[in-house]
Amino acid sequence: MEQQAETQATVGQDQLKILTDMVQQLLRERERNAETEDPYVTTRIPVTDLTVYPELTEALPSIEEDFFRTPLTEEERKIA
Repeated sequence: MEQQAETQATVGQDQLKILTDMVQQLLRERERNAETEDPYVTTRIPVTDLTVYPELTEALPSIEEDFFRTPLTEEERKIA
């Protein structure tokens, strides 16, 4: 009975090692394939749009202005 349990444990360990090796091989192949797709293309994270809290808009109404795109007047350009 004990010998049968030891044999089953050994078989289970061997199967686990084989499966682990197979997974490692697949992960290495996936990594290799991911690197060779196109060296001139860079993957970027997606853009996230943020929304202002209503309380903040009430406290600072100018926060809704797109200050990155607000053109400067001639006078403001001279000062800047």
